[in-house]
Amino acid sequence: MNRRLAKYWTGKTVLITGASSGLGYALVEALAPYGVHFCLLSRRVEPMQELAAKLQASGSQFWLRACDVRKRAEVESAVADFVKTAGRLDVAWVNSGIGGETSYRRWDWDKVENILQTNLNGALYTAHTCLQHIVPQNQGTIVAISSVSAMRGLAGRPIYSITKIGLAYYMEAMAAELPQLQFTTIYPGFVDTALNRGNPRRLWLMMPPQAAQLMIKAVAKRKREYIYPFPMKVVFHLVRALPAGLYRWLGGKMIELSRPR
Repeated sequence: MNRRLAKYWTGKTVLITGASSGLGYALVEALAPYGVHFCLLSRRVEPMQELAAKLQASGSQFWLRACDVRKRAEVESAVADFVKTAGRLDVAWVNSGIGGETSYRRWDWDKVENILQTNLNGALYTAHTCLQHIVPQNQGTIVAISSVSAMRGLAGRPIYSITKIGLAYYMEAMAAELPQLQFTTIYPGFVDTALNRGNPRRLWLMMPPQAAQLMIKAVAKRKREYIYPFPMKVVFHLVRALPAGLYRWLGGKMIELSRPR
């Protein structure tokens, strides 16, 4: 067992949203060996129950609740009930998120509003509610899953970009306001989850267990920002450095290539 990981994670109380699948599910599997007291939230309870049953011999404890992060009252109730049970909250992992194309030509208000409500409103409801319990402790960690899509406004997926850029800026602002706490923003590249399986160009694709190990190590190292995998980190910084005119031209070319022929 990694000594740094054991020192940081052993015995922690950890809240994870979107724990029924994808990265959230993989994070639970990665952290379970460290004797974590989990608060697992998702709209779907059955997969979380199956996960807890599979990991029952790990030494971790599992507290589950059906929770739609788009509904602030549900988030507030779930977090309060968990803290009442566990006594404290050490780490809140803001993980829930959905994607989808929102280009002008395929605009769908239901899809747009669902992405905004889940990725941005839901993330803020989760982070702020958890902070209300963490700030009085004067210690604790908020981890937020942004995306490499936050590097610029992505043609074809402007709403997804908005939510991930907005979440990153929120984390930066909170880190400045509350320096006694740890804020870690993670920018994953392509991880093999339902979020991106419809994308035919998933560069440097990673599997969820590998991605989860990278993320829990980054948090244990108290990184403020973490972009993975490394080739995507290079692309992230290169794209951010492009002049606006050149980026707009490249973005237009990319959306042309993505259209069905």
